[in-house]
Amino acid sequence: MFVVERINQLGYLKDMSVEPHQDLSESDEMQLCISCMAPNEVTANFCANCRAPLSSYASTGPFEHLFAEGAVYRQAANRPRKLIVVLGVWLLFGVMFLVGLWRCIFGLSQDEVLGTRIIVSLFGFAVVVVSGAMIWKTTRNYLAQSRRG
Repeated sequence: MFVVERINQLGYLKDMSVEPHQDLSESDEMQLCISCMAPNEVTANFCANCRAPLSSYASTGPFEHLFAEGAVYRQAANRPRKLIVVLGVWLLFGVMFLVGLWRCIFGLSQDEVLGTRIIVSLFGFAVVVVSGAMIWKTTRNYLAQSRRG
């Protein structure tokens, strides 16, 4: 009790109150993104800045789950912190790259109709481009971060 009386005598708590602030309205409340620390609306499911999930609904909703998974891949590609992340991206997207390359080369077999062969080859090309870009970007960012750190 002596400590509290001494603090009051010195005036340290003169301007402080234990009551919650009454001048803030609910419209002023914002939630911070844990990935980029950007302020977001309280009702937002995804960060407006980096698109990372902010709520549990963002990870469990059927359509929103796709966006949450995309945020994980973007974070892995943009800021890979460990070698295991780079190896995981190589393993995941390397298989996709090889399958896409195989479909691109061998998609033009004579067994299928011409329209189907072209569609399969174009799909294979798109898979090669996307998976190659993920592998390249992740590896480049990891090596650049290794040189800096």
